Amino acid sequence: MNRPITITLDGVQYMIDIDMERQTSNIVYHVKPPGHLTQDIPASFDIVQKDDADIPCYPEEQALTPKGKQIMDVICEHIKKLPPQFKGGKN
Repeated sequence: MNRPITITLDGVQYMIDIDMERQTSNIVYHVKPPGHLTQDIPASFDIVQKDDADIPCYPEEQALTPKGKQIMDVICEHIKKLPPQFKGGKN
């Protein structure tokens, strides 16, 4: 399932595409940022939310700039608020 989201960081809005993949015990969100953000975050990036976790997380070993970390934190907060149908049917 593909879903574009809009996030706001420092007064600037960004459109981000997210593909959801339901796995056995978690959901993987494949994040595809616009080209001009790839200097701060990778061109393709995964965020994982385990079924028993309240908030999604991303691998800390990924190379992120400070701005990239801010962007990913905002994306994680946005994902946390998505409706159940975008969480693989889980609340």
